[in-house]
Amino acid sequence: MDGRTCSLRLAVCCALAIVLPAAQTPPKLHSRDEWRVVDKECRDVLPAQAKIRACLNLLSDQRLSTAYLAPINGEISSTFQSLRDYDNAIKYKKIEIERANSAAKQPSSSDEALPASFGAMSLRYMELGSLQSLNRLANFNSQSDEARRVASEEQNNYNLALSYNPMNYRAYRYRAEIHSLFCDSASAAQDMDAAVRFAEQTGDQDAARDYKRARLGACIPAWRKD
Repeated sequence: MDGRTCSLRLAVCCALAIVLPAAQTPPKLHSRDEWRVVDKECRDVLPAQAKIRACLNLLSDQRLSTAYLAPINGEISSTFQSLRDYDNAIKYKKIEIERANSAAKQPSSSDEALPASFGAMSLRYMELGSLQSLNRLANFNSQSDEARRVASEEQNNYNLALSYNPMNYRAYRYRAEIHSLFCDSASAAQDMDAAVRFAEQTGDQDAARDYKRARLGACIPAWRKD
């Protein structure tokens, strides 16, 4: 083999070494195609257990930008909730929030961006608080120290929900319930007034009517805050 042939083969091998790793990475999709993949391979899958497996598999799909990790984790969370597996529903809701915050901080082009809007983040924190409430009511003694700890976490998540959207009337309604359990009747009344007011302002008359009739949970003396 002469020197020219060796040089040619060496050049080809070097080129392949550069090209092949890139060829092994699936090409990125456009945002519209990515949503189709998420719908087909996660959201629309049935039954629930199969949907969870499909969504978990999709999390490692390199065709999707990292911005889609939040909605996929959200689908997993809501599916676990439908199965009344609140521990896992909470786990993946927290991951959804973490991924949404990360995606919001990353610079991206307009066709790939899925910004975590204030309204969307408010909804996520409210949903996390609601999941913690369901878990508390289903799995803990209603007046135990552990239930009190979970209720405090719920309250913190409703606070975060309202920090992103001060007109989130459902978050006011849920936080009023926690205030009442903690024997803070004044704060509970203020939150219920806000819930009714903002529900009416946003046109949700059914919610406003329900809130006016609502009876909050009874004070738990052992939970009273100093």
